[in-house]
Amino acid sequence: MSWAGFLEKITDYKWRISKNYKSGMRVDGIIYADEKLLVNIKKDNAPEQVVNVAFLPGIVKYSLAMPDIHWGYGFCIGGVAATDPQNGGVISPGGVGFDINCLSPDTYILNELGYKIKIKNYKDIFKKEKLICMDFCKKKPTSVKITLFLKQKPKSKVYKIKTESGKEIVATFDHPFFTKDGMKEVSKLKEKEEVALYPFEGVEYKSPSSEEILNEENIKNTLIALGKNNDNAINQILNSLRKIGILPLEYNSFATGYLIKLIGYCFGDGTIYFTNQTKKGVVCFYGEEDNLKEIKKDLEKIGFKGGRIYSRHRKHSIETFYSKVEFERREYMLKVSSSSLATLLVSLGVPLGNKCTNKYSFPEWIFKASLWQKRLFLASLFGAELSSPKTINGYNFYTPILSLNKKEYNLKDGEEFLKKISILLSQFGVETYKISKRKEYLDKKEKLSWCLRLILKADILNLINLYGRISFEYNRKRKYLSNCALHYLILKKNAIEERERVSEEAFTLHSQKKWGTSLILNHFSYYEWLNRRFIERSIYEERKSSLRIGEGFIRFDEFIKKYTDGLGDSGMVWDKILKIEEVDDFDDYVYDFTVDNPYHNFIANNFVVSNCGVRLLKSNLTLEDVKDKISKIVNALYQNVPSGVGSKGEIRVSHQEERQLLIKGAKWAVEKGWGVKEDLERCEEFGAIEGADPDCVSERAYERGKQQAGTLGSGNHFLEMQVVEEIFDRETAEKLGLFIGQIVVMIHSGSRGFGYQACDDYVRIMVKCLSKYGIDVPDRQLACAPIDSKEAKDYIGAMKAAANYAWCNRQVLMHLVRLSFEKIFSKSWQSLGMDLIYDVAHNIAKFEKHTVNGETKLLCIHRKGATRAFGPGNPQLPDYYQDTGQPVIIPGDMGSASYLLVGTKKAEEESFSSTCHGAGRVKSRHEAIRTVNFGNLMKELKSKGIEVRATGKKTIVEEAPSAYKDVDEVVEVVHQAGLSKKVCKMRPLCV
Repeated sequence: MSWAGFLEKITDYKWRISKNYKSGMRVDGIIYADEKLLVNIKKDNAPEQVVNVAFLPGIVKYSLAMPDIHWGYGFCIGGVAATDPQNGGVISPGGVGFDINCLSPDTYILNELGYKIKIKNYKDIFKKEKLICMDFCKKKPTSVKITLFLKQKPKSKVYKIKTESGKEIVATFDHPFFTKDGMKEVSKLKEKEEVALYPFEGVEYKSPSSEEILNEENIKNTLIALGKNNDNAINQILNSLRKIGILPLEYNSFATGYLIKLIGYCFGDGTIYFTNQTKKGVVCFYGEEDNLKEIKKDLEKIGFKGGRIYSRHRKHSIETFYSKVEFERREYMLKVSSSSLATLLVSLGVPLGNKCTNKYSFPEWIFKASLWQKRLFLASLFGAELSSPKTINGYNFYTPILSLNKKEYNLKDGEEFLKKISILLSQFGVETYKISKRKEYLDKKEKLSWCLRLILKADILNLINLYGRISFEYNRKRKYLSNCALHYLILKKNAIEERERVSEEAFTLHSQKKWGTSLILNHFSYYEWLNRRFIERSIYEERKSSLRIGEGFIRFDEFIKKYTDGLGDSGMVWDKILKIEEVDDFDDYVYDFTVDNPYHNFIANNFVVSNCGVRLLKSNLTLEDVKDKISKIVNALYQNVPSGVGSKGEIRVSHQEERQLLIKGAKWAVEKGWGVKEDLERCEEFGAIEGADPDCVSERAYERGKQQAGTLGSGNHFLEMQVVEEIFDRETAEKLGLFIGQIVVMIHSGSRGFGYQACDDYVRIMVKCLSKYGIDVPDRQLACAPIDSKEAKDYIGAMKAAANYAWCNRQVLMHLVRLSFEKIFSKSWQSLGMDLIYDVAHNIAKFEKHTVNGETKLLCIHRKGATRAFGPGNPQLPDYYQDTGQPVIIPGDMGSASYLLVGTKKAEEESFSSTCHGAGRVKSRHEAIRTVNFGNLMKELKSKGIEVRATGKKTIVEEAPSAYKDVDEVVEVVHQAGLSKKVCKMRPLCV
């Protein structure tokens, strides 16, 4: 049965979900709503999040939701929860407010095993997947676990990016991409700017079959064939393999992919033998030290530990048919003394002993593997044996060659092996020539041997398939060169195709329009590589089916220097953005990951891809004073107050100043001359909450905050001039200085990218806390930590810093509003009576004293899309509001109304002094875009006398009145439920 079956009506405005609904709920869920609002609330299924919050350790009394409830991250928007620090209470970033920057559902994410999966398909598998992540310090790829899978309807604009090499990705405006200036959000990217790509494509993931590859009987047979008939020895090896859970081995076993990699490398640079004296199995891998460390890691992942890397300096002297070659070098070997590993690999088809002299065949079971598993075999074999990407003349690549040395009596086996490799390659679109063979000496001691060579075709498409779909494993240098070659070949292919297109068009222009060479040359003048000779050849000479690349095209060695500058040998390359365009018809979910790595990145479509409140100020102006100036006023506000996606303010602060801003909040702005001290007395927490700790804030948050102080932002953040239309409580209205027909201004904004980044940073940290502190919650988006833990204390310090940033931001915005009105009316803002009524946060966790079961306790109150509502006489209120109770500001939508209410004693007793924060959405932004006609909406607003300014049509449509609940109904519920009391209603004039 769903939560709806446990929903009990308590009053006309209050409903309860019993904690008996789900095992693990610590308290009941309470939803404030009437019958009509409940219909939309049920559709959204946000009450399920109310249920989930009831699982939080230390939660007291209820898990609450206000009537503007709708689906959010972890907590529903409109959610309130109190936890007790003295009884294991936790704090959760999701209970304060968090949005995610995301990617479109069909974005491919690259796994560490070289396969790719669409991000939307990670929901049920993300816990066991590992992704490729870039270590920007060491400049190399590494593998990371996914700690959180995120999905939501986009709350912001969605853009498509296309690069010079043809790569494309669709992401929300705030998703960060790696550029030469570090991580940059989409909204800040520009055409022709360079972003980092990881060119390797891999192959699409297909779930392997459950067919068995190997079992205990196979292991026994191998040991008997090796002469190990001792039951104790056989049982010891079987017990060792049982202990790590590797048998029976199936195609879909966890270890299979890693074993296939190891097997591929063993066929190249590996040796297996059993010692003469102890009969102990030994597996040796040869190669560069870094590559052997990767092999060691993979062995440990599947349960084989204890390998040791040895090194020695060696001199070599090799006789060939042509000459004697002498050289010296330091060589490395990873030695694993493990009979169980040696037996396992031999059972799977890896040759025992000297591969040149001993007979062996291709392991046929690999042909039944999934394509991505076959890739692992080839890529690791190539890491050992395939020639590196290298050009002949700077432009064209040598043919890749896979060599195999065999004695004459093993020649047929070697040829058969290479034929099987050729068959595998064809499955990746890679063609080969016939196998060649020639006689040669291996060294002084060896008799004549044969070198077999499988030669791969070197045309562009073949090499793109080779390096893009297979590449190299366990060979960092070759993988790096492979990525460089792949990107180079793609650009080269694009350039040739463009030259062919221009050649054909030039021929057509000449033959049909009778254009001469000079006119055609001028027509294509925007191409730097174009010259008269090229046009003449296109017009007069017989055109070939395929043109060569022009002389002006960059050489491969120069390309590497330019396109990997600053990226080391990570395998990343720079690619130029050709186009960034908004996706108008995007109507789907978007997705993101949190990964267990301080660099927090992964590969998506080859790209290397982080708190709000409201204040109300009054004036002594009336509707009569402004009715002929509304257009002028809204234009002035739009010009003076930065708004929209990625907007930047005029305020520029140093790192040290930003630290002071985070500590002082609105007081910092007042000290700078952007307000007066009376403004602070009319702010929640006097505009700055104590305990903010700038040291708990990441550098990324600092960077995002530097440019956004004094900016409104986008989405549902707004600035609105309103007129007081109706008064419900005349006495309270008079005490607050409000009257019918009065002009007021409402500002809704928050801590911008700074607050988001701080929350993002700590969500990733707190995901780990769930297991660390043994916390069990039904949704990992409820990541949390005990309030007395270091993680929680650090988060509280950062959250308070973000809250102070938000108060400072709204103070600066109010200052800009005052200046705008001064300019329009040629009077000071003081003479215009533009005093602040109140500023209150909508997303915050605070420590407050509340009474629970007759006992007063200090609790951690999470308010996410909810407003504090202290009643009259509360000692935390300034003298202004001791008689009235705390002002509560409730914005509606831009086509209806907003409200001013005051807090009540009942709210203190019943809802931890909390009430609603707005109307609450009923349509996602994309649903609004799909269903709302911009022209009709503007006509509707104009008919109501409302003028709107925004950065684009889409922004306006996203915030259409039909996207929101009826604010009158929402406010009526909290009024009737006694959580806050209506004072007046304000109608918008300009937005």
